[in-house]
Amino acid sequence: MHFKGPILLFSKIILGFIFIVSCKKSDDSSSGGQLFTLIPSSESNIQFNNIITETPKEHIYTFNYIYNGAGVAIADFDNDGLQDIYFTGNQVKDKLYKNKGDLKFDDVSSTSGIEQYGGWHNAVITIDINNDGLLDLYICRGGYYNIPEENSNLMLVNQGNMKFVDEAAKYGIADIGYSTTATFIDYDKDGDMDLYVDNRPERWGIQEDSIMAVKERLEKGIEDPLVTDHFYKNNGNGTFTNITRKAGFFPNYGYGLGVIAGDINKDGVDDIYVANDFIENDYFYINYGDSTFKQMSKQLTNHVPYYSMGVDFGDLNNDTKEEILTVEMRPDDYKRSKTTMPAMQPEYFAYLKDLGFHDQYMHNALQFNYGNGFFGDISQYAGVDKTDWSWAALISDFDNDGLKDIFISNGYRRDVYDRDTNKKMRELLARKNNIIDSVEQALGILPSVKLINYIFKNQGDLTFKKKMNEWGLDQVSFSNGSAVGDLDNDGDLDLVVNNIDDPAFVYRNNINDNQNYLRVKCANAPNNKFGLGTKVTIQYNQNQNQQYVQIRTARGYLSSCEPIAHFGLGKQDKIDKIIIEWNDKTLLELDNIKVNQLIEADYNKGVKKDVHPPKFKEVFKENTLNSIFPPFYHRENEFDDYKEQKLLPYAMSKIGPFISVGDVNKDGLEDFYIGGAHDNPACLYMQNDSGNFHLKKNPIFEKDKDYEDMQSVFFDADNDGDLDLYVVSGGTEYDEKRPIYQDRLYINNGQGLFTKDISSLPQIRSSGCNVLAADFDQDGDIDIFRGGRVIPGKYPYSPKSYMLYNNGNGTFKDVTDEISSDIRNMGMVTTSVWVDINGDKNNELIVTGEWMPLTVFEYSNAKFIKAPPEKFGFQNTEGWWNKLLAVDYDHDGDIDLIGGNIGLNYKFHASTEKPFMVYCNDFDNNGSYDIVLAKYNGKTQVPIRGRQCSSEQVPGIANKFPDFNSFANATLDDIYGKGLETGLKYEAKLFANTIFQNNGGKFKAMDMIPLAQFSCIQSMIADDFTNDGIDDFCIAGNLFNAEIETTRADASVGLFFKGSKENMMALPYGPANSGFFVPYDVKDIKAINVKGKKCILAGINSNALYFFRNIY
Repeated sequence: MHFKGPILLFSKIILGFIFIVSCKKSDDSSSGGQLFTLIPSSESNIQFNNIITETPKEHIYTFNYIYNGAGVAIADFDNDGLQDIYFTGNQVKDKLYKNKGDLKFDDVSSTSGIEQYGGWHNAVITIDINNDGLLDLYICRGGYYNIPEENSNLMLVNQGNMKFVDEAAKYGIADIGYSTTATFIDYDKDGDMDLYVDNRPERWGIQEDSIMAVKERLEKGIEDPLVTDHFYKNNGNGTFTNITRKAGFFPNYGYGLGVIAGDINKDGVDDIYVANDFIENDYFYINYGDSTFKQMSKQLTNHVPYYSMGVDFGDLNNDTKEEILTVEMRPDDYKRSKTTMPAMQPEYFAYLKDLGFHDQYMHNALQFNYGNGFFGDISQYAGVDKTDWSWAALISDFDNDGLKDIFISNGYRRDVYDRDTNKKMRELLARKNNIIDSVEQALGILPSVKLINYIFKNQGDLTFKKKMNEWGLDQVSFSNGSAVGDLDNDGDLDLVVNNIDDPAFVYRNNINDNQNYLRVKCANAPNNKFGLGTKVTIQYNQNQNQQYVQIRTARGYLSSCEPIAHFGLGKQDKIDKIIIEWNDKTLLELDNIKVNQLIEADYNKGVKKDVHPPKFKEVFKENTLNSIFPPFYHRENEFDDYKEQKLLPYAMSKIGPFISVGDVNKDGLEDFYIGGAHDNPACLYMQNDSGNFHLKKNPIFEKDKDYEDMQSVFFDADNDGDLDLYVVSGGTEYDEKRPIYQDRLYINNGQGLFTKDISSLPQIRSSGCNVLAADFDQDGDIDIFRGGRVIPGKYPYSPKSYMLYNNGNGTFKDVTDEISSDIRNMGMVTTSVWVDINGDKNNELIVTGEWMPLTVFEYSNAKFIKAPPEKFGFQNTEGWWNKLLAVDYDHDGDIDLIGGNIGLNYKFHASTEKPFMVYCNDFDNNGSYDIVLAKYNGKTQVPIRGRQCSSEQVPGIANKFPDFNSFANATLDDIYGKGLETGLKYEAKLFANTIFQNNGGKFKAMDMIPLAQFSCIQSMIADDFTNDGIDDFCIAGNLFNAEIETTRADASVGLFFKGSKENMMALPYGPANSGFFVPYDVKDIKAINVKGKKCILAGINSNALYFFRNIY
């Protein structure tokens, strides 16, 4: 994968991230009282109310966007130093309020000239269109009716004295489409602002075939100006030209609700992100710097929301790279999640992917900026994934503590996705032969539930805490467009919200003098008086800390914020440096700045200067095609894991490939073996003197391609001095009694040619995964521990595991039951290590896996004795473990353990107090093993899955709970009854990727850093990659095979840590810094020695094997 303009991470930025992680901010920055106060309309004089009236022609079923609301703009329209407020109305007239000070406003709408313009008004975008130093208003119009004079967009040009005249036609931007929103952007760096307009289709219920057909017509040059987005170039002479096709924005056809512009990849030119509702995926337009864009959402993210609404950019961890927050509609409340969530069928999900649509999931996305142009959704780690029917997304520092917080508006007038109501509606229409007496007769059935808006405090570690009640935002409403700005000039951000059927909210921020701040206004650029797109960076604390803001007005949803860069500073009392970079590369640096002021940065004092990030010495370079001949591609066979067990948490048939490394021909060069999926042969690659790898033909691997290869290991089985190969057989395609699960031993002839020795292994009938080769019985030859992974069709029951002893000449005997009473059915094993963890010079066997704790077997008197978990500190470690690594992490002379788990960025959460659970039983007595995943809702156990999919597994549930509401109000015991007690139950209590630090044989669990929690870790390696005598550390993972209602774990891109004398994870390197980048479904990584340097091989499910050459 290649990206334009990868951006290197600054070393101090990486260090700054570690500092933030280790120094969480206090819970509240304001001293006493609530952070916000809602100002009564009677006090502010803001009476605006976006009242929606349904009519027989205009209602939710004819006009799906009737309740989508309208926008709000905060700007100083008369340049008196006070921010004014403009509201758009859908069926009511727009309103303009002049700020008189002290949060009191005058309604000047009637004298301003704005009330003469009819139509359905959506977004309001502020821009100084004619560079006269007065902010103007671009109004997007588009409702139910296609009336050209009421649908064309308005360009309300500020005449001074709060008076406005529409000049959209004069400028050539009176777009006639069904416009929702827009943004201005200097895409070509010529100093003036160009325009992107977001238009929606003219009708509703459009399916994927219609989307594909329209886009195909657009590619052929057949255009419909009403229903596609448009891009207008500013000609610099007071006119604009539509260059949509020329600039690369065709084909587009979606229900766009949010659009934002900014230099999100920091390559010097601004990009555009469009949040699309319904089927069409979001558009991520990357600016190529040659006046063209390319839509790259699939290349730059692993998934996006399904019903995207509002969107904002903002730097959430002060590394000067902005994240992307896109909001959706998943309920936070358990019961609402069971009654209102739309269903997503696996077949339809797969069908959309086959058509070329991106992976889309029904929740908010917080895309973490990795610095190389790629983004990973960490919303579930951050705790901001569920905010119900969300609209505006705003990233700003509300409590002035130096960390940007998050506000999300919420609510919908008619709960059209209520599953029970939809059934009642269908029944009503059937009774009435689709003829109703009145609109209210039908619409009155729909629930109307006002909800609170969400506000989250940034905790300093990329997690966020809900603060609605503590911060005074606990009012219920149908809220839509929202904007922030300092309305009373006291140095904090106030908040204005446009509501449906209620007066607008105006919130005063009460921080006052409790926290310091700095505000920067960028002025006097010749064709961009307000500095839109200008980048502002501040540095403080001896340049060790920094913050970054790119100035933009169009943010969130249908709205515009003040054109000022706002920085909260907490107790910081001095700024070392301010760096301002205008769009045309004009640079201004200001030193030793006092806090608590508004700085006006003068463009005329800047100098033209290119800014280049510092160059770093990468550790690796992806070099697959130049090193692996022919390239290896893992091809997973098609198999429906959910046919037998519909509620499996993920597909158990897709957990390879795995790699083994060794010198198989004794030439002093390391070679590697990579396993194949069922019906695809494994491959052996031999290294040559040039450091490249060529496929070594082994007929037996082709013959054995029916097997599903899992983990493997090179070792000298027959004591003849060369490396033989043991391969575990796994998969779930067949009954476990089938010989397809027989493991294989391949004997080496000394030259890398292998033959299968069937007679040397006992019969094995268990779908496995893990293998560990070691001299367990201390007799001088190598034995095998082989862990069972799953029983096909009986998840999560424990498969058989095996201890195989070598008789000295390569024949193995199953001694499991002789040497231990606990190994055979210990659990769903994924990983094991053989290491001395207590310093007694005797190794212990440590095993773990899915739903398993870290389990220690001590070897004594030729027996393996299971140790109590408390003995080593491994109590409450039940998790979904994928990998254990035994290393001296902290260089103190003893062995620590590092565990790769599911991570903290997943739908499921676990703790000792509230474990995550699985039950399994034949609840409906039909001969199948039914799975029930469960969690705690408060103190009550409830199912993870909803009524529809639960009743597909156990049909009686639909009869027992005839509607979604009754199911939502039921406990787990109500739903499944005594079968819970008589069946199998496991609990998971720890999902974090974890360091187990050895303190004299007792282990202390420590979460790995946030960057390492963004996804599951499938594999890890520790080695000296930088040739400084200190081991470094590398991780990779993801879980793409999750069932579709559970967002797949896909936010990892791999992570490299440069070790230090303190520990091997001292300094995390971003992908642009390390060169190690694997945003795929990685199942295994291995170090391999090439020309004296440690390189990395990455085995990826349904993808190519990747090779990263060490260039350090």
